[in-house]
Amino acid sequence: MQSQEIGRYLAELGAALQSQGIMPKTIQTMAWAYQQICAGEDPWTALGNFRNAWYDYARHIRAALVSEPLGKPEPDTEHTRHWAAFCAASVEFLCDRYEVPCPDWVYEPCYTLSTPWYGDNIINLADTVVLQHRIKATPPPFARRNVFCGNRLFQNKYEMYEWVQEARFKGMSNPREIWRYARQKETALHGA
Repeated sequence: MQSQEIGRYLAELGAALQSQGIMPKTIQTMAWAYQQICAGEDPWTALGNFRNAWYDYARHIRAALVSEPLGKPEPDTEHTRHWAAFCAASVEFLCDRYEVPCPDWVYEPCYTLSTPWYGDNIINLADTVVLQHRIKATPPPFARRNVFCGNRLFQNKYEMYEWVQEARFKGMSNPREIWRYARQKETALHGA
């Protein structure tokens, strides 16, 4: 599908689902999240909104959520390049994790940083223990793009809820036992 066709499809689907009270007015695609980041939105807010779409209300159209390329921001800054690389890595990571066809745009060289980036969180770059942990724990789609962020970014609260319910269905009632069961499921899928 071309970008315009996808946009029309998402608009029509969104209107139909919104009329039923199922979807928000705007479907938060990765391209839209990135546009919001470039416009000054807090990156974690924009990406959190995308995650709500990916994991919940638009999970049935995941391929459409990531099919549109990010676009080139004006102005092109270090901040926008960092977050473009992060967004491209996120798409590759999520597509692999949830068996969604990965769009070709994520492999463009412009989404690979020339120098390592450890995120906007304030960390002491002289603390080699922290840096080595980030490097070691970062999933390959991020590391290949020189984005070192660790492996806990895409924990899914919806999956955790389902695993807790699954544990209860299996007859578990001890909260510690339920948490351990759900955590084992999470670790098996997402790593430690």
